[in-house]
Amino acid sequence: MIDSGATAVSSSELLLETLRQETGCSDLSYLQPPVQLSGGFYAEMLRFRLAGAPPELDRELVARMMPDPAAGAWETTIQRAVAEQGFPTPRVRLSVPETSPLGRYLIVMDHIDGRPPMAGLSFGRIATQIPYLFRHLPDQLAGIAADLHALDPEPLAARLEALGGPIPTTTAGFVAEQAGLARLLGQPEVARAGEQLLAAEPPSDARAITHGDLHPFNLLITSDGPALIDWTVSRVAHPGFTLGFADLMLTNPPIHFPGVVTIVLAPVLRSIAKRFLVTYRRLTEGTPAAVDGDQLDWHRRVHALRILTELAGWQAAGTGPVQGHPWLALQPVARRVLGLPPA
Repeated sequence: MIDSGATAVSSSELLLETLRQETGCSDLSYLQPPVQLSGGFYAEMLRFRLAGAPPELDRELVARMMPDPAAGAWETTIQRAVAEQGFPTPRVRLSVPETSPLGRYLIVMDHIDGRPPMAGLSFGRIATQIPYLFRHLPDQLAGIAADLHALDPEPLAARLEALGGPIPTTTAGFVAEQAGLARLLGQPEVARAGEQLLAAEPPSDARAITHGDLHPFNLLITSDGPALIDWTVSRVAHPGFTLGFADLMLTNPPIHFPGVVTIVLAPVLRSIAKRFLVTYRRLTEGTPAAVDGDQLDWHRRVHALRILTELAGWQAAGTGPVQGHPWLALQPVARRVLGLPPA
């Protein structure tokens, strides 16, 4: 997680009030002002450490403050479940509903001392960084995906069903939801593409804990190896749900550099995407986590549908994605993947 250097004063005050209320420790305070973390387009995140904390919270922590309580409960459930099975992700120490003084769903987790493998990528350092990325990034992404898909999905599946919230627990339900939203948002061609996806889902009984947002900036390289963060769209599904998104992102990298640099860098990242798939397939050959071409293609289109529906939702709400959001660069790619004409 990367410090942006800015401090969110109002959020930090409400966070402290919430933590005092939840722990019963009225004298809790910060050892130093919390620091806002960059990289979260959906949720606000603060890094902090408490003075006078109970043992469970006496460490470097990250607060993830989410506007959607159902999504917060979903994400917390998944992150706790994978951590319990020994998977490398921050351990959740506390979760608090939106009825607290903070007014948003709160997840408090361990801070991981690590950096994304592409952190610090710049025009001046590209020549030295590309060889390292090409050698290590595909194996890091493929390895952590294979490890995730090797976990037992059934305990988590039962917990997600027990939540009883509005989030679909199947990929077919997710696609149907996205198609319905697209129609409500005045995007009939996107809705039809979603309906066609539902009719063309490849049959499979494979189930795994999947991520659905696997890309280099959700991977942290630590002294103990790679760790994975951001479980917002994760679910128990076919392993293709993880690979489809990762392949879409790596094959069409939403990078922002001067034209000549992009021309040089984009083919390198596409080569990384190919090597990622080769490595993943080698690691999972003969296991239930193996993903064939039909499943990969179908799940790639699932995520293209998600991208276009989310963009339409932001446009309808008048909010729009923040500058630099990858969906802006991926919009024409998503339309092409779904067989739609350019916007």
